[in-house]
Amino acid sequence: MSRLAILLVGAATLWAQSGKVRKLLAEADKEYYVYRNPEKAAELYKQVLSLEPTNQYAAYRLARCYWYTNNTEQAVEAYQKALAINSETNDTLYLDLGIAQKKLGRYPEAIQSFEEFLRRHKAQDILRKQAEIDLEGCRLAEKILGQQPDYELAALTAVNGQASEYAPALFVVKSDTFLIFTSHRTGGQSTARFPEYGEPTYSDLWVVQLKSDTAFLGKVAGKVQNLGKKVNTSANDGSAVIAPDGLTMYYTICGEGQYRKKWGCGIYQSTFDPQKKEWGPFEKIEALAGKREVQVNSRGKKKLVPTYDAQPTLSPDGNLMYFISDRDGGLGGTDIWYAQKVGKEWGAPVHAGKIINTPFNEIYPHVGKDGRTLYFASDGHPGLGGYDVFRSEGRLANWQQPVNLGSPINSSYDDFSLVWVKQDTLGFIASNRPGGRGRDDIYTVKRILRPKIELAVHGTVRDASTKLPIPFATVTLYEVQGDKLLPVDTFNTDQSAAYRFTLEPGKDYRLIGNAPEYLANEVGVSTKDATKSMDLEADIDIFLDRIEIARPIVLQNIYFDFDKYDIRPDAASELDRLVTLLQQNPTLRILIGAHTDTNGSEQYNIKLSNNRAKSVVEYLVNKGINPKRLASVGYGESQPLIYPELSDADEQANRRAEFRILGLDFAER
Repeated sequence: MSRLAILLVGAATLWAQSGKVRKLLAEADKEYYVYRNPEKAAELYKQVLSLEPTNQYAAYRLARCYWYTNNTEQAVEAYQKALAINSETNDTLYLDLGIAQKKLGRYPEAIQSFEEFLRRHKAQDILRKQAEIDLEGCRLAEKILGQQPDYELAALTAVNGQASEYAPALFVVKSDTFLIFTSHRTGGQSTARFPEYGEPTYSDLWVVQLKSDTAFLGKVAGKVQNLGKKVNTSANDGSAVIAPDGLTMYYTICGEGQYRKKWGCGIYQSTFDPQKKEWGPFEKIEALAGKREVQVNSRGKKKLVPTYDAQPTLSPDGNLMYFISDRDGGLGGTDIWYAQKVGKEWGAPVHAGKIINTPFNEIYPHVGKDGRTLYFASDGHPGLGGYDVFRSEGRLANWQQPVNLGSPINSSYDDFSLVWVKQDTLGFIASNRPGGRGRDDIYTVKRILRPKIELAVHGTVRDASTKLPIPFATVTLYEVQGDKLLPVDTFNTDQSAAYRFTLEPGKDYRLIGNAPEYLANEVGVSTKDATKSMDLEADIDIFLDRIEIARPIVLQNIYFDFDKYDIRPDAASELDRLVTLLQQNPTLRILIGAHTDTNGSEQYNIKLSNNRAKSVVEYLVNKGINPKRLASVGYGESQPLIYPELSDADEQANRRAEFRILGLDFAER
């Protein structure tokens, strides 16, 4: 059942309630929907619950009020109260509860809520898709939060106020560095109130000079100033980017500068006058403006209105712009689009593709200094919170899969508008995480400088029997990724049979040694716990068995129960090693032999041992080994290891399996 359904249920129950409750609910709904004042609406919904504690509609609406006023803890309690009243009315309550729990960083609880929603909600719709993404994000968060952070954040306290500050950008004039940012603080061009979030005005562009020597410690050289009437309007203005020439600023103006009178947002430009040291009048970039059709009344009347085109960013050469838009042709919500500049004109916008864009919202793109890395925020890729910041390599509409930048750049809250001053080293980001002064605050981002970890593995390839080096052997290094082995490098040894590889931290590896007339063998090594430069071991030697045709090689721990021929669970690991041996030596043909103890008749034991040998062959075939490489024989009691058998242990030792190499001439046909 959708959120709409709960509203309909609530409306239907109004008539069954007392006149006072009906009046309070109507007044609360009016404050919420008409006046957009969730704080006042919350007080009215609480009055309803004091009169009628089992009113689920009031509990749900109270939760939504808390959610929209960033009282997330109270929102969780109200959602849980609504579920306690009746958990069967609305499955969407579990989704809303999970989102709120995730925002608080309560990932195990959120996982339970999302799983319960998915269990109940069978429709393949956008709500189910959201729950799947959030569930994946919670599991990702539990993994990321266990890793060592690569960055540290510090609040830009000299700039942040009690209102929202976000979308930082640098502006350099000769030797002076300025920070231009977006803010809802008082003193701007608008006097309109913003009651949903308790902020007094709509956004403007503001500027402050930074102290060049301590810029990333949050020190400023002057007062924060409004960029003025030539740039700002009475509506929302912000999200600026400065062109490489240092004289052109692209930014967003909504509603054509008229608060609540016009649709959409557009991208504008302003030119800096070095003589006057001020920005000139804004001019709309019509080539980037979009239109979309909307329904404007209940009779189905439609009209074309401007789209939401905002948050421009530029490539290092200034000839490629990425921005967000809700225009037709996107996947849903706001998507990232791009336009290319030819001469002085911008070309038609093009969708940046399905790899980075989702059916949800992508916001605040930023191009790295290398020109081929795009950073952006999204709530449509799995993340730690609502909006997380991602990076993707590519250009235009060709991108690699986005990578979450992890903690602490991302949190369980909304993190967005990341810009790098020195790519992946120094930058700014905005977030509404707890501990800030306003709803959104600007933070500096610094990479944590640690000594580079240099890791290596080395050793010698040796004969397993004589322990002597095997000259001119080959060792191949593989990276282990799940159940796959990815080749990294190969080392051809000299007369000394010594090998050496440089490794990367945080990975699992496997070393496979080969030499003529020897069976291949492997050893594993991991750098996941490495915290400093070191050689992992003084020597990790690889021991190889010499190939001897027809010599029996006992399979350790491949024993059988009395009078049985099925493979015991404790034999699986040894047989898996035989599987690996056959995979590493693809031309090998072998004979599987099985033995019994001396109990029973000779004829019976021959049959039993044949069945045991066939069981081993069947196990190998089921693991993917070509049956044409395998033969089997049962020796019965004719070749005991221990005779006479004086104990149960002696009998168990004789109930064994072995293999003999028949040849090295197998070839797939």
